[in-house]
Amino acid sequence: MRMQRVEPANQGLKAFLVVLSLIVLSITLSAGLWPFSFHQGNNVNWIVDRAGLHFGDHGMIVSRGKFEGLRTVATKGCSLELWVEPALSSGSSTILSFYNPQSPSRVQLQQSLDDLAFIHARRPPYNRSNQQSVFLDHVLKKGQKILITLAYAIGVLDVYLDGSLRKSTRSVEMPCVDFAGTLIVGNTPYRDASWTGIVYGLAFYDHGLRAGEVVENFRKWKNNRDDSSGDDAKPYSLYLFNERNGTIVHDFGTAGIDLEIPKYYFLLHPGFLVPFWREFRPSLHYVKDVAINIFGLVPLGFCFAALFAWVMGRKRNLMYTMAASFCVSLTIEVLQAFIPIRLSGTTDLITNTSGGALGAWLYLNKYTQTWLERWALIRTT
Repeated sequence: MRMQRVEPANQGLKAFLVVLSLIVLSITLSAGLWPFSFHQGNNVNWIVDRAGLHFGDHGMIVSRGKFEGLRTVATKGCSLELWVEPALSSGSSTILSFYNPQSPSRVQLQQSLDDLAFIHARRPPYNRSNQQSVFLDHVLKKGQKILITLAYAIGVLDVYLDGSLRKSTRSVEMPCVDFAGTLIVGNTPYRDASWTGIVYGLAFYDHGLRAGEVVENFRKWKNNRDDSSGDDAKPYSLYLFNERNGTIVHDFGTAGIDLEIPKYYFLLHPGFLVPFWREFRPSLHYVKDVAINIFGLVPLGFCFAALFAWVMGRKRNLMYTMAASFCVSLTIEVLQAFIPIRLSGTTDLITNTSGGALGAWLYLNKYTQTWLERWALIRTT
């Protein structure tokens, strides 16, 4: 039995369909792989007239050596100080994080719009079901300096802003051993979540700072703290960001682990075809992204269906179109793993394939076929 085919009505329309399909395929690949930058420049620059390092979009610095964790007596705890001037964020970004593949947990300091969040999470990195968080709402103002202090001891986490205690909790841990591995300022190891703003200072302590120490340190940071302050005990690590040139941020603490400004922006542990259940986010942004990835493949699915109906007939057209859409999406997702500002995940495989199927249905349904035949654009052979 001869297979029924639906082909363009004349040679001109056939050529048009082929050219249109190639154009739509090129646009789809371009949209998925934009900005085609496998070596993204690192957008970090020194402040010329004062101490400080400016982080633009897709900027980061990393430690030259690896931290071994603030391995202190449990009752002593540990502390973190960060003297920054944030820019206004349109989403969620990571101010500070550590990358340690051997650790079962991780700590991160994040900015979400103008909110501050400290997160202690368990593996895997894309799973939010097992993480502890403490949030401070509307505390990060664009263009305003702020000293963020986290002090942890005897199971209590105290969060100070500009020397004043803003929150104290026992429900969120800050394990001192998790301050280990490669320190990253301005991003996370796993995905593009770059932070924008200015960093003026950073310090780690191998003990939990007391309220009086926090107030005194705030005074020092405001008065351009330096490494000759005469402290009885130096911090574990102290970064003053006063070099003003070069690629090294020196550690004036006891650890001696300098930071480096890489030439290129990169991810230490980029995701590769991240499972869709780990990509899920209960947010409007996630829904919008899903919708874009579905409807973005509708034109390509429409063109694929028209080509397959012409070359191979109606039989199994939908299956062929879905397979072709899946292959296009898989190509994009595999290549995205090597583009640091993109994320390689399986959610897009599902949404793109669904979009291709929707495009095929739009072409194959009887209403579209009737309309195309009425306008003498196709014929059945």
